[in-house]
Amino acid sequence: MTNIFRVFSAISGWTGRLVLKPLLYIVDLSVFSLLALRDWKKNNSLFRRESYRNIVSQIIFTGIDALPAITFLALIAGFLFTFRLIALVDSVGGADDLVDILVNVIGLEIGSLIAALILVSRTGSAIVVDIGNMKLHGEIEGLEFLAININDYLITPRLLSCAISQLVLTVYFTSITMLGGILLSSIVLSAGHIQLLTLLLTAVNTDMLAAFIIKNLLFGFIIGAAACYHGLNVAKSPTEVPQQTQQAIVNSLVMIFVLDGLMGIALLT
Repeated sequence: MTNIFRVFSAISGWTGRLVLKPLLYIVDLSVFSLLALRDWKKNNSLFRRESYRNIVSQIIFTGIDALPAITFLALIAGFLFTFRLIALVDSVGGADDLVDILVNVIGLEIGSLIAALILVSRTGSAIVVDIGNMKLHGEIEGLEFLAININDYLITPRLLSCAISQLVLTVYFTSITMLGGILLSSIVLSAGHIQLLTLLLTAVNTDMLAAFIIKNLLFGFIIGAAACYHGLNVAKSPTEVPQQTQQAIVNSLVMIFVLDGLMGIALLT
């Protein structure tokens, strides 16, 4: 009986840790992000141009520098997804069905996820390495010694720039993917498919647009928060940098897919 009780306790303890660990991580990440935003708001004014200097420089690195890769992938996705969906659905359904599929699959799902994957692999990993190396070389302590608030100077600009860049890159990626696929289908399949551009604009309602904006801002914010959090978790060894980078990427992707699934369920209901 005692052995059975020990086995049951071990199993229940393992299950509890398995459930509590991600919840505690989300709580830590949320508190970390809110404190960073609080410190930034305390030291900056929403209507002062100097308050956004670091954010703009981070947006240039995070968003604008990623445009060539996004453009290339969007053109490929236009053929792989948009063109092939048009070719498949056009033979079995009407224009309304085709527009609904394009809006929901390409607009609300694929574009956001691919942009997030690029942001995680490119910007998220770079932020972890940058902050992690600053931590190893004592630069973070130096900033704090000079009474520079790292939440204001380092963390919040990266959080906001990732959120804004995710939204802008998704809009850019989705537009090129839709436009490229529709133009290709109008050339290869039927010239009438060019009318899908007008139908797509009228098919987007306020709820879809709000969900699109909120989801992408949250995706970018999660990527930036996880990257900064794990970068600051680097302690003493250089080997911690790739370890924290891997954890940041994995945790970001897990949270993004979970959030995407929850928002998909909410939209269906």
